[in-house]
Formats: sequence, C-alpha cells, structure tokens
Amino acid sequence: MTERGNDLELLYGLESYCELKDLEEDYHQLHELIKVYKSEDPRAALRDHVLRQLVRLNPTNSFFRATKSYVNQGDLDLIRDGFSRSQVASKRWLVDTLKGISPIWGNIVIMAGWFGQMVEFLDPDIAYNKIRLIELDPELCRSSDYVFNLSRLEGYRVKSVCADINQLTLHKTGYEWPVTNFKDDTSYSEKFLPKLIINTSAEHMTEQWFHQLRFKQLESDPVVVLQSNNMFDGEGHVNCVYSVDHMKKKFPMQEILFEGELQLTGYKRFMLIGRP
Repeated sequence: MTERGNDLELLYGLESYCELKDLEEDYHQLHELIKVYKSEDPRAALRDHVLRQLVRLNPTNSFFRATKSYVNQGDLDLIRDGFSRSQVASKRWLVDTLKGISPIWGNIVIMAGWFGQMVEFLDPDIAYNKIRLIELDPELCRSSDYVFNLSRLEGYRVKSVCADINQLTLHKTGYEWPVTNFKDDTSYSEKFLPKLIINTSAEHMTEQWFHQLRFKQLESDPVVVLQSNNMFDGEGHVNCVYSVDHMKKKFPMQEILFEGELQLTGYKRFMLIGRP
C-alpha cells in the first residue's frame, strides 16, 4: 500500500476510534480531514498539513496525547499500522464479543503487546485488576509504559514485560517474569495468574506459547482470545490460517466460547475464544 493509502487507513481508523469512544467533536474533525486528504490536490504539503492536524485533536484523551508525541517526532509508521482502519475494526470486534461473554476479567495478559494500544480498546468496557503486555522489543515496552499507558502505570496496574512469548516461565499458579522499570533499569520477579489471555498477532508466531498453556492447566482456567488472518504474504506472517476451522486445528480448545471471521479490506481476520 502507498504512503497515501496508509495515511488514509490511519485517518479512517482514528475516525472509527472516535466513534467507539463517543468523541463526537473529534469524529467530525476527522471526517473533514478525510475529505480534504481524499481531494485531488496532489501537493504533499497539503497532506502533511492534514496529518499534523491530528495533534490538535482532544488533548484530554490519552491516545491523542500519545499520537501527538509520535507525529511531532515525525514517526508515523507505528501509528499508521497500529490504528489503521482494519486494526481498529478488529479490536472493536474483539471487545464487543468479549463483553458478550463477560465484562469482568480480573488479571489479563496480552501477548505481543506491541506499543500497548490494546488497552485503549479494553477501557472502559472490560473491567480488570491488572494487565501485563508481553513484548520482545524493549523500545515498544517503553512506549507502552511512558507514552500510551502512562496514565495507567501507577501501581503497575498496566505494565509491559519485555520477554520472548515462547520462552515464558509458567507454573500452575501463573506466569513468572521480571518486571522492569525502564527508567532506572531495576527489576523484580513477579508471579501473575491471568483469567484472560489475548493474542491478536497469532500469525506472527508459532503455537508454542499456546501448547504451554494447554499442558500446564493453570489454576485460574483462563480464557484465551486468538486472532489471526489469511494474509500469507504479510511481512512477518509465519503462521496464518485459511479459515476458522484451520485455526481450531492449530489451537485446539477444550471449550469454545466464540468462533468467527471478519471481512476487512483485502483479507479476513479470524477469531477464536475458548479454554485450551
């Protein structure tokens, strides 16, 4: 997709985000920005101006404050990808489905936490005690802690954990991992027993982490939410699926609470929710 196409996907995604969060004024501003951006005027300066209007949106909203930080640094790639129209639609689908199962989940683990944007969609519809975002890239962990989830960091209610998903230590009483303060590089060992485990990036990794859960059988009997897709040619996609049935073979569940697919622009996203 061209840079212009990626920018439009971002603007559409933000428009959908505003709709989700009932940010009516920002929604209408984005709608107008999209109309300008889609105009036939080819000037790059015009498009750049439109994107930079993002920094003027809702300064009280944590996501838009984080967006301002990235736009000011000239680093839009992360935002373009994480808040594209398809990403927003997929996460809205997940939260809406999860609410129908239960709106209260206690401790939550998010595998492949990226820069922590999933929490923005869970709040306030999904009640939780603590969230841990497992991410291998330390820079993305810092971004999650000090940009996107800074308002949730107190008491480590929401905290990134820099770790390899396939190398986690798991006991029947929960995960054990180092929790690091990325500002002073100190850490301590934490035990964390989740009631809910979310992985919206299953196409980026093998099933090793899932099989660890199947054979360990945690005391909390957690529910696992999985999303994958059929974009076999996507960058870093090593474990895509053709269908929900294909997904169920890769990730066998003892109990299935939901299975379905969502048609997006150019591909399908599949979701499976259940207990391994």
